[in-house]
Amino acid sequence: MRKVNLFEELLKERNKEISSDELKSIIKNIWANDDSKKDQIKISLNKKNNDKFNQLKFDEMESKNIFHKSTIKKICVRYRLRFLDSNLFKGEYPKNITKIIRDLESKHDTNLINFMIMAPSKLFKIKSPDDPILFVPIGNNYFYLVHKWGKEFNKLRKLMVLPFKNIDNLTIFSILVSVFFALGSKLVMPSLTSSEVFILFLFLVKGFIFIFFYMFFLTRKNFSESIWNSKYDSF
Repeated sequence: MRKVNLFEELLKERNKEISSDELKSIIKNIWANDDSKKDQIKISLNKKNNDKFNQLKFDEMESKNIFHKSTIKKICVRYRLRFLDSNLFKGEYPKNITKIIRDLESKHDTNLINFMIMAPSKLFKIKSPDDPILFVPIGNNYFYLVHKWGKEFNKLRKLMVLPFKNIDNLTIFSILVSVFFALGSKLVMPSLTSSEVFILFLFLVKGFIFIFFYMFFLTRKNFSESIWNSKYDSF
């Protein structure tokens, strides 16, 4: 009994419905549409944002991906990040970002606009592999997380950027450094009296506050609470 070649059967059946030339034309159009969609997404990512928001299907949204602006601000301030329009982003997107956005658009039957990115300041100036997150606004200061990529942050980052959160933190940091050096001097020179250590501490406080604040503003830095959504260059 003659065996059935499924591939040949598929070809025969397909050729009854459509010719090879027609099939190539259809596939070519699909790819052209796909390329057009990719270009449209890239334009959206590089386009300056306006006040419009995205209307996503309620039943299709995942609650774990919905964040209020106040929550985003807290994380930005805590880890010294920025939350800015995607057109200001100078880092690299993952290769599959257009597919991720296309799939989400298809799921919600819409074209996503006004992309926002939460990332370290340097990613809005130079290319870096650190940890960006792409959002779109969905109204009432809520944002929907589209995709997260890059490396995870070192847990020490929160501690390292804590002095730059606000003016109070930098002042407290200056005082703590002064305490450390004053106590250290007592260990190095045990003959120092408590009064002398206290006087040294006062001099150190003045000195470190001046040095830290002077260097901070000399390098055009600004506090995390001020820059988290600032488009200007005070990094």
